[in-house]
Amino acid sequence: MKSIAILYIVLTVIKLSISHCYWSENCHYKYFSSKTPYQFVRGDIRDSVVKIKGCKEISVWGLVRHGKRNPGISFAQNILDAITLKYAIKLNHENGKGSMCAQDVENLYNWEADPNIFKNIHQITEEGYQEMFGLGYRIRKAFKNLLTSLDDKHYKLRSAYGDWIENGVKGFVEGFGNTSMIIEKPNASYDIIAPYEACGFYVKEVRNNIETFAEAYKYQNTSEYLAAKNRIQQRTGINYTLTKENMTALYDLCRYTSSGLNNILSPWCAIFTKEDIQVLEYESDLRHFYRNGYGNHINEIFGRIPLADLLESFKAAKIGERKKLTVYFTHATMMDMVYSALGLFKDDIPLNGTFRNPERKWKSSKLAPFAANLIATLNRCSNGESTDYNVVFYMNEEPLESICNKGVCSWEDFEIRLNPFINTTTNFC
Repeated sequence: MKSIAILYIVLTVIKLSISHCYWSENCHYKYFSSKTPYQFVRGDIRDSVVKIKGCKEISVWGLVRHGKRNPGISFAQNILDAITLKYAIKLNHENGKGSMCAQDVENLYNWEADPNIFKNIHQITEEGYQEMFGLGYRIRKAFKNLLTSLDDKHYKLRSAYGDWIENGVKGFVEGFGNTSMIIEKPNASYDIIAPYEACGFYVKEVRNNIETFAEAYKYQNTSEYLAAKNRIQQRTGINYTLTKENMTALYDLCRYTSSGLNNILSPWCAIFTKEDIQVLEYESDLRHFYRNGYGNHINEIFGRIPLADLLESFKAAKIGERKKLTVYFTHATMMDMVYSALGLFKDDIPLNGTFRNPERKWKSSKLAPFAANLIATLNRCSNGESTDYNVVFYMNEEPLESICNKGVCSWEDFEIRLNPFINTTTNFC
């Protein structure tokens, strides 16, 4: 009887070890930090636009991250090297090693890399272009009464430096329905869109400072992170210890080769469990938090600069000197900094490398996915006797409910919140 019980336990363990079949799961974890496809997190501003009785939009301001792009050269090389693991995974499976399902192994083995990933390094992808196209299309439809006919003097579109960003703006304009719109050249001083790029202090003391990533390195040595690494090795049957570069490359294969537009996840995602992806997401969150967010106080200073422009733009709109549409196209770094300046998504306990809080507010998958955006509308309200104004905020095309009254700020609240950002200086640079 005892031997039967032992046999039952063994068979149960074997069954559990191969019960995670990615291809047949109905619900996958789709949040990949700053490489999350926009389609996985976005709303639809045509449906979510806030309509207030007696009010109409008179100006729209937006800060938009570029769409999906290919990885940079060093990451691309690591990804290229990691692709060869699919042959080892197949061989391991045939030899009874690893615990991946047969269909997952087959899908992975039959997968072919898109050569554009390695040919067009750091360039916008077709999906990224379509992300921007869709955003431009939906914004115009949502505010059609304001934006249907725009003279050149009534709008401003400006991109940060980078071919992938500038080409993405063309997608936005095409989706907007007016390919003749003028796109301003990137500003040599980086001014509003990416002021940190011109700051030697930030580049040296924050972005390129190894201490900035101390908590991320600490997390890589926790039992939780090591358990995730061990699970990946066991599932694939890989008989050597994965390096941090290996882990990142495999994670990148999953997220760069998944498609949000087609709602198709890469076969490479099958080597991870949901918890593995959440662990890798958190490691990225730590990097964003300390490099771009609350982890360093100067990040908030940079975030004030675009917000000061937002306030000045809406002040001008109130007195008739208005742009109907102002959109700046930027990087994930700037998105993180702006939310930090606004005091949003701030956890009571700062993110750290010893504990991953599943309920944390700071999640780069939501704050800075591909095509992330912060949109604000200025509304003029009249009851027949008096005129007033309010400002509605949207994040990724949904009302930003954590600011003011579920995203709707009175003019007074808006001005009080943003006035301190006027004349922000970066003399410390």
